[in-house]
Amino acid sequence: MIIEHGIIPIPDHYTCIIDLLGRAGRLKEARNFINKMPCHPDMVGWATLMSSCRVHGDMEIGKWATDSLIKLEPQNPASYVLLSSLYTAKGKWNEVAQLRRGMRDKRVKNEPGYSWIKYKGKVHG
Repeated sequence: MIIEHGIIPIPDHYTCIIDLLGRAGRLKEARNFINKMPCHPDMVGWATLMSSCRVHGDMEIGKWATDSLIKLEPQNPASYVLLSSLYTAKGKWNEVAQLRRGMRDKRVKNEPGYSWIKYKGKVHG
């Protein structure tokens, strides 16, 4: 990229490659790519990899991505929710329960989401 196009990659470029490899199911290549990156992925990069692991059922790399994300942002419930989805998809109910207990012990709360729309000057939720 630098030699051919004169572009210095920024973190978003690396996240796109992680996403492309993950969507293609090439999760081991994504892991190897991350290990060779000059910087560590941000939250979006790790979450992207975790989502791909859930889709393709790769527990090993999904757990690695989750652990890395939790180190980055231990109070962010998104990483716990993604890991819980991965465990649920694999039928690992004991791990789901253990993860939820861990969230409770660490006082990590997953606030429910909500949407709203503004229509004719009024907000509807």
